[in-house]
Order: sequence, then C-alpha cells, then structure tokens
Amino acid sequence: MSENVALPAELKQVLEFMGTPEAQHEAVFAVYNAVEGPLRHAWEAQPQSARNIMDSFEQFQAVVAFTLVGPTAELLAMVEQNAEGEERNDEQANAMMEQLLQQGIKMMVKDLKSARRNASLRNEFQAPFKA
Repeated sequence: MSENVALPAELKQVLEFMGTPEAQHEAVFAVYNAVEGPLRHAWEAQPQSARNIMDSFEQFQAVVAFTLVGPTAELLAMVEQNAEGEERNDEQANAMMEQLLQQGIKMMVKDLKSARRNASLRNEFQAPFKA
C-alpha cells in the first residue's frame, strides 16, 4: 500500500485484530471508501439503540469494509474470468458491484439491529475495538 495513504484508526484496529496481511490493506481500504456514503445513510436511518452497539460510525464502517472485501474480491475475479476473450462490459460489472455493496450493507445493518438482543453478535461487532 502506498505509504502516503494513512488508514483510519478504526480500520487499523480491525485489520490488526483480524491479522490481515499488509498486502490486503489496500483492498479493504478501497471497500471502506466505497461503502462510506450509502453506509452513512443507512446508519443515520437506524434507531439510536442500534447505533449504540458501536462507539462510532467509523467503527461500523471498518467492520463492514472488512466483511465485504472477500465477496468484492470474488466478484472482481468472476468479472475478470468472464471477460477473457470478450469485450469487457464495465457498466454491467459496476452495476453488479453496486448491488453487492448494497446487499452487504443491508445484511450488516440487519446484523447490527439484531446485535441489540444477541450478546454474541454484539461481541463480534465490538471485539476489534476492545482488544
């Protein structure tokens, strides 16, 4: 990763907690930036009781980015594989990526709301920041 790009503190905590190799930091950071707008909108629409699971939006954003980096990488690999020998359809690939991120955000928000009543799920969300 470029040395002049500083990772947000919350994202660093998640990456360190999960033991993520430094070579993957850039990919997680890209997802972190990609989800910020729609995730913030979803976060602000949640009841305070759900938002209280995390200390800040940035903590939630870091957890979501880490969770979505795997599916995002898989989608990119599928697009590359399907593009071999064909003209790449960037519009379709972008639409698929946007849909993946939207579904991932929806899933994570649902889990955040469930964490209000599920201690083990709440602990999963909070663990990287308590280590």
